[in-house]
Amino acid sequence: MVTWLESIKSEVAGGLSIQWKAFSLDQQNSEESPDFMMWEHPDYPSRGIPALVAAKAAENQGEPLFLRFHLATFEAKHDEGKDIADRKVLRDIAKYTGLDTVRFKQDMARKETWQAVGKDHMESKRKYDVFGVPTLVFGQGKAVFVKLGSIPEAKEERISLFELIYGMGAKRPYLLELKRP
Repeated sequence: MVTWLESIKSEVAGGLSIQWKAFSLDQQNSEESPDFMMWEHPDYPSRGIPALVAAKAAENQGEPLFLRFHLATFEAKHDEGKDIADRKVLRDIAKYTGLDTVRFKQDMARKETWQAVGKDHMESKRKYDVFGVPTLVFGQGKAVFVKLGSIPEAKEERISLFELIYGMGAKRPYLLELKRP
C-alpha cells in the first residue's frame, strides 16, 4: 500500500496529499481491558507498536527521512520477512535510511513519541471509525478500508485503481461494503 500510494501521488489528477497516521491492529484486537493502551506500556509484547513508534521517531527528522524509513520498514516486513517488532531491526532500518540513529534511539524511548501513536490511533477511531489498515480518508472525512491482494505493476492501472477507490469511497457514501466471497 505504501509503495502504491507513493508511486502515484504526483500522477493523480490534482495531486495526492498523503498524511500517514499510526493505527495499531494489536490495540484494536486486544483482549486486554478496554482501558489498557499498549502505547502506555513500552515493554508489553506487541507485533506492531514498536514499528509505529519508530515511524513517529523517524517523522521527527523530517518528511523525506520519514518516507524513506516508512518505505524501508514496509519492504523489510513484506518483502524480506523481517520482524519489525524487533527494535534492533528498526535501528538497522533507521541507519540504512540515513536517520540520525542517536536521535532516533532517544525519540524511540521518549514517552511523547509513544503517546503520539496513541493519539493517532484514538483519533482515527473517534473521527473515522477506523477498524483496520489500510484505511484511506478522503476529503470531508470519508474513510474507506482497502484490502488488496497485490498492487498492479503498470502505473496506469495503479492510478486507475486509486481513482476507482476514491470514486467509491468519497463520492458514493451509500456504498458501505464491496466484498468478494
